[in-house]
Amino acid sequence: VWNEETPLKAARPGENVLVKVSGAGTDEVQKGFVICTEPPCRSVSKLICQIMVMDLPEQAKILTAGFQAVFHAHTAEEEATVTKIFETTDRRGKTTKGARFANVGMTVICMIDLARTVPVECFEDYPFLGRFTLRTEGKTCAIGVIKKLPPKKE
Repeated sequence: VWNEETPLKAARPGENVLVKVSGAGTDEVQKGFVICTEPPCRSVSKLICQIMVMDLPEQAKILTAGFQAVFHAHTAEEEATVTKIFETTDRRGKTTKGARFANVGMTVICMIDLARTVPVECFEDYPFLGRFTLRTEGKTCAIGVIKKLPPKKE
């Protein structure tokens, strides 16, 4: 671990440091990668999550399956598509299973597909790696937490 040209024994939260990884070139490490101990962080392209719809773009006043946005989790950014809505809950607490759309202010349980894999975890297990936002056209459309990841492949 380095700070500028000075080697460090440790770093504190919020400090900018350079981490040198033996056996990996600078072109092999990208923004959004996660350094972790065993067990390794999951890297997935599909997830089930709970989102709160905050704002929607002018041309899409409802959120439906097929809605596209940019998924932001920790430092990772990836193109995302809402593929299925399982249930919605409105502001009064009324839950609708199998809903086909959601409006601003609703909480939604849905499935999101990502263009490439992103290292994330369930919010329940690792809160920092389980939070994300969906953004489009410079607006934060939704904030959410990851509820479930696909089963691990052996």
